[in-house]
Amino acid sequence: MIRRHIAVLASALVSFLAADAASAQGRTEFAQSAPSPLLGRPIPYAVYIPAQAPEPGERWPVLYLLHGWSGRDGDWFTWGNLSTILDRMTESGAIPPMLVVAPGAGDSWYVDNPDPGGLGRIEAAITSDLIEAIDKRFPTVACRDGRAIGGVSMGGYGAILLALRHPDLFRAAIGLSSAIADPMRPGDPRLQASFVHDLYKGAYGDPIDPDRFNANNLFRVAEAEPAGPVRPEFWLAIGKGDYPELISAGRRLAAVLKRRGFVVEQRGGEGRHFWDYWQKEIEPALLWLAPKLSRQCA
Repeated sequence: MIRRHIAVLASALVSFLAADAASAQGRTEFAQSAPSPLLGRPIPYAVYIPAQAPEPGERWPVLYLLHGWSGRDGDWFTWGNLSTILDRMTESGAIPPMLVVAPGAGDSWYVDNPDPGGLGRIEAAITSDLIEAIDKRFPTVACRDGRAIGGVSMGGYGAILLALRHPDLFRAAIGLSSAIADPMRPGDPRLQASFVHDLYKGAYGDPIDPDRFNANNLFRVAEAEPAGPVRPEFWLAIGKGDYPELISAGRRLAAVLKRRGFVVEQRGGEGRHFWDYWQKEIEPALLWLAPKLSRQCA
């Protein structure tokens, strides 16, 4: 009889511990969408929802994470294994609970494209329609103090671009292996290269319009945007095994940003242009980011 009672108690304890562990896990929802009047179609997204509700008087900070070229919404949670990383870091107390939104934007390069057949006003849609929808659906910190943006490769470029253009919206930006390119010069050989045409897929016109390309070029934007009192901070990381031209461009852009008065944290380390490096580097990036994000608007 005693043994049976002990077995029952042990079974109940195991069930309790399993339920408690499960309750500590956030929930990831795929195939979500936000209405976008600016695009004339919904914006697809995946979202990580923390297990812990905000404390009284507080709300969740939000991190928007952008996918790379040929990617899609949800890549951060499939290829990137981000839900597991967030669960572990939140449960350990390394970071507070935060909402993470991973939108899908095709191969838009996160710029506005008014051309017939183009992907539309992606920059405007993300910085207005998507943010508005997320702040309406979830208990978020609906101001720049609790909002950041990041991305990999093309998404790293997009995150830096949107943070520079919209410092009133984003407290900080994370760029992992960011696809940074130099401005186009008159007669630039890239204009004739078929792989460049395939890479940008009409985001800057078809054929590529150098003026449009340069208007969205990170070097030009970093130099042109007024460095006002409200400035995002940047975390820029790229592995030693990445493309040499991206490593060089990242270093030079960081130098420009620092000269313009922006705070920039640079990381290297071993790694290639792929998810194994990005999974590893998102953790120190989150540790850097978390203390910067407020849990309530001032």
